[in-house]
Amino acid sequence: MEDQIDRRLILAARAVVFLFREFEQLARRHDITVPQYRFLMFLKRGPKRAGELAVEASIRKPTASALIADMERRGLIMREKDADDARSVKLRLTESGLAKHRAFELELARFLPTLLYEGDMEKILDALSELAYLLDTRRYEASPHLADEMAAPQDN
Repeated sequence: MEDQIDRRLILAARAVVFLFREFEQLARRHDITVPQYRFLMFLKRGPKRAGELAVEASIRKPTASALIADMERRGLIMREKDADDARSVKLRLTESGLAKHRAFELELARFLPTLLYEGDMEKILDALSELAYLLDTRRYEASPHLADEMAAPQDN
């Protein structure tokens, strides 16, 4: 029946919405926005072009340009020549940007446990860590070909 859906999926969606609201409030207190945090997180992996950041953050290029200008003005990121293409520029984190990223993630790490009961903490943290790992792996390693392989029945 179409209305039959695993209730855990609805509860998971509610948890994501709740956590996102808390995440936004915490980010505001640290004087960054969620898209700026995403940029910091993506740039922590290495320099990127503005267009790459926009795609990764799922925002339009004009929005990315405004974020980049603000973050550059605040000294969180800087432009550098692309070693592979002299006509192009890549963005990278500054020491200040790295420190902002680190401080915010430490605050998140301190905040999340306040939402959990002590007895449930290990189980929930293990589950969230596994989920984060699976999502990250899928995002950076999955391809249509790999997805087809994963969906194919396995011979035992």
